[in-house]
Amino acid sequence: MKNLQIKTILVLLAAGILFWGCDSLIYDDLKDCPQGVYVKFYSKTPCAEDSLYIGEVSSITVFAFGQDGKLAASVTRQKVNLSRDFEVLVPVSDGNYSFIAWAGINDKFKMNTFSPGVTTREDVMTTLNSVNNVAAALSATEHIWQGESAVVFLPDPEEFGSVYKHTAINLRELTNKVRIIVEFDKTTMKTYDIKKLNVAVSSANGTLNIDGSMPLNAPVLAYAPTETKMEGNSASWLYSMLALKTGYNNMLKITYTGNDKEETVFNGDLIASILLRAVESGVNLDCENDFTVKLLIKDYCAECWTHFSCSIYVNNWLVHSYNTDLEI
Repeated sequence: MKNLQIKTILVLLAAGILFWGCDSLIYDDLKDCPQGVYVKFYSKTPCAEDSLYIGEVSSITVFAFGQDGKLAASVTRQKVNLSRDFEVLVPVSDGNYSFIAWAGINDKFKMNTFSPGVTTREDVMTTLNSVNNVAAALSATEHIWQGESAVVFLPDPEEFGSVYKHTAINLRELTNKVRIIVEFDKTTMKTYDIKKLNVAVSSANGTLNIDGSMPLNAPVLAYAPTETKMEGNSASWLYSMLALKTGYNNMLKITYTGNDKEETVFNGDLIASILLRAVESGVNLDCENDFTVKLLIKDYCAECWTHFSCSIYVNNWLVHSYNTDLEI
């Protein structure tokens, strides 16, 4: 029994030495003591009162940038649950650091390469895969998230030894789901075939920088609908896209080919012409990510078949009505 007590005391003493003095048995001096920051994740828009936790994501990547603006370290985890308790330890030491996180990147994206001491927050993070300028199809359940922490300071380990701090990142969604609905007026468009409608959505938003911005020279990508429904006098197309931002050629074009020619129903900027006019002060794209755009089409000149009258609604809000001249 006495030998057991002695052995227990020796083990406790050894553990205590390891715990209180990181330079005692392992390191030559305190400057080699490890440090780091534990990062947690939540999501809250400027319009929300409470924070949310995203849950299951295909991946999470955290970048640490030093006060010189260069990459200090990065950590990637695959298939994680971003719950209240989940956190990632990023090994950094001695200095001021900000942390940028990306969640949801999967094999439909091409990741850039990152080099500590070289990569900056303005460098490209990822590019959506495409073939002949047609974007890889994102499903309705695939979302991309990005956010940045406040600056965290870690002291000199030579003086303070091992120090671990905590921070949290507000992840904001960088994907939009847009459902386009076209409905023919039953009274004036009885002979029109809803299956002769064609919808094209495109944007130059396929490349994203680490800080969440987009380069202005990215190619325009066409998006294919993830879901198409046609029934009676209406049709709908669901598009899953990367973030819609002004100035990136976000085009919506709707044509009709039922009169032995292609006729334009609508052709304009999806944001400037529609979304920013959805309410009196415009839609806040920082708060809303999912939109339903409905176009109600009437034959403006039933005898001559040369005009469409179109009313546009966004999330049931009337944007505006106008007439479209068609070429004969």
